[in-house]
Amino acid sequence: MPIQTARGRFRAHRTKSLVLLTGLLGISHSFANDIFDLSLEQLMEVKILSVSKKNEPIAHTAAAAYVVTGEDIQRSGVTTIADALRMVPGVQVARADSNSWAISIRGFNSTLANKLLVLVDGRSIYNPVFGGTLWEAHDLMLEDIERIEVVRGPGGTIWGANAVNGVINIITKHSRDTQGTLASALYGNEEQGTFNVRHGGHMDNDGSYRVYAKHFQRDASRKRNGDDTFDKWDGFRTGFRTDWADTFTLQGDAYRTDTEQLRVDYALTPPYMPVKQQTINYEGAHLLGRWTEVQQDSSQFSLQAYIDWAKRDEPFNFIDDRIIYDLDTQYNVAPYNIHEFIIGGGLRFLSEDKQGNRNVSFSPQKSRDELYSFFIQDKITLQPDTWFLTLGSKFEHNNFSGSETQPNIRLQWQPNSMQTLWTAVSRAVRTPTAVEEDLTSTLGTAANARLAIEPNDNFQPEELVAYELGYRHQIKPNLSIDLTTFYNDYQHLMTTSIQTPRLVINNIDPPHVFIPVQFTNNMQGKTRGAELASHWSATENMKLTANYSYLDLQLDAQDASQKSAELLYPRHQAGLAFFYNPGNQWTLDTTVTYVSQIAFTPSYIRWDLNIGKQLGKNLRLNIVGENLGDSAHPEFGSAADINYGEIERSVFARITWQF
Repeated sequence: MPIQTARGRFRAHRTKSLVLLTGLLGISHSFANDIFDLSLEQLMEVKILSVSKKNEPIAHTAAAAYVVTGEDIQRSGVTTIADALRMVPGVQVARADSNSWAISIRGFNSTLANKLLVLVDGRSIYNPVFGGTLWEAHDLMLEDIERIEVVRGPGGTIWGANAVNGVINIITKHSRDTQGTLASALYGNEEQGTFNVRHGGHMDNDGSYRVYAKHFQRDASRKRNGDDTFDKWDGFRTGFRTDWADTFTLQGDAYRTDTEQLRVDYALTPPYMPVKQQTINYEGAHLLGRWTEVQQDSSQFSLQAYIDWAKRDEPFNFIDDRIIYDLDTQYNVAPYNIHEFIIGGGLRFLSEDKQGNRNVSFSPQKSRDELYSFFIQDKITLQPDTWFLTLGSKFEHNNFSGSETQPNIRLQWQPNSMQTLWTAVSRAVRTPTAVEEDLTSTLGTAANARLAIEPNDNFQPEELVAYELGYRHQIKPNLSIDLTTFYNDYQHLMTTSIQTPRLVINNIDPPHVFIPVQFTNNMQGKTRGAELASHWSATENMKLTANYSYLDLQLDAQDASQKSAELLYPRHQAGLAFFYNPGNQWTLDTTVTYVSQIAFTPSYIRWDLNIGKQLGKNLRLNIVGENLGDSAHPEFGSAADINYGEIERSVFARITWQF
């Protein structure tokens, strides 16, 4: 009987797998701006915030960083943030079924990749109960995204715990950049109706605002025999954002999402483990405020606070109802001789109610948790314009693992304005969750026997020490390369261990043998790999990008069965993207990606195509095809999983009206 871990315990009997679809810098068209007007040199000067919590040119960062712009997203034709991340080298994206994805960086992928920190405008959407990101609950309006910043490798020094293998920061547009009215609709064989509407305007005192609403409905994926799986997905989202110049921002969102899924309903009486249909409901709302003040000496102080309520109701599992209060401050000290300091701190309070049933329970059911943090970073100029040394560390205290320290050191050499060579050594941790320390959950039942997870108060944080080396070179004004290599050393990785069985006699259940399973830390691991990306502007209307990534994972566990993750990732991934403007009114974009075999998932080639036509000054039509190479293929799991789905060919039309 398989022992499920992470989200698999609550979603279905699924097997972890990896997939990477990369298609570097997907250049995009919009009504107001065409990114083809920017040279490759200008694109390399795009600013990124997520490496050190300050805006700096991506070409000169001492990290494996990448930016997907809003124009990239629109030009690619994707309909979800998850699919937009396929454009990023080194990111592994696998669609498990119609409504769930497995997304990670540099291995250890699952539908809840617990070593990847995801944020929206600096607000964490990492789920503190499951560990990981519930992508199906965060279907944002893509037209409002300014950029998606991705940092591959540890980000714990700046962002704290759980930023182990990388950080994804989704940044929405300033409201002054979304003025007027936009309405869009799309429909196809899989995308069965998405409608977006947005309106923005000006206010007094250099203020601006926008309001929006989005509704979507997506069809089920396909079973191996051609039938539909039970995994349709629909939802509604609305929100607003107001800005006063670059000083103050207030924004908020509310959403409801419904996802269909199969679930085993365990019992100690026949039929023991019947499979039932269920609809999981997601609800949530948040309000965020951010104030930034820049002093005359170029120092900067910022204060951000948000309140975030989220509820996940799974009928045959449990209800997760929580509210988070978060406060963060940061002070960028004006450069002092050769030093450039950044200092920050934060407080987070989490109130949670986890209501279970006969098969799932948490002890305690209600909890109040706090997190306190402080970080400091100093970028030291060793030689002006050439050599830089960055030292920093994050200090945190949480209720699950106590105090954690996450330092890093980065050395950067710029022999000229066209080249950057950097290296880094970093430590990061993944803190325990309520699932690992407080959960009792049935994994299987039979006549007079029950296999179940039980709490383990001694579960330790997972730890990583990472070694990275990177090189960027603007070879010619129209040609660049970016190469990163890494070696990761993991300690205390999560395993599952069967404990001593015992006889249970009570007034609720029939007498039975209870076989307990605990989450333990009996595994170590090492990964090594390389990521190569190249950008070529062949003409002023034609751009090509190519990428290749290699990943090798080796695990050392006391129980050989725990090492199955070694088989669940693609060693080789490659992508080629072609972006072309055949005329003033037309755009043509296509991406071809190869993903090598992943355990139960055979290798496959994915081909996407987006054709756009400007119908008038304010009206545009796009015809998009995804997975055009075959009728359907799996990207995650095996056919034995009860929620297994093959991802079908999708063709849809999008009409966008902006005035």
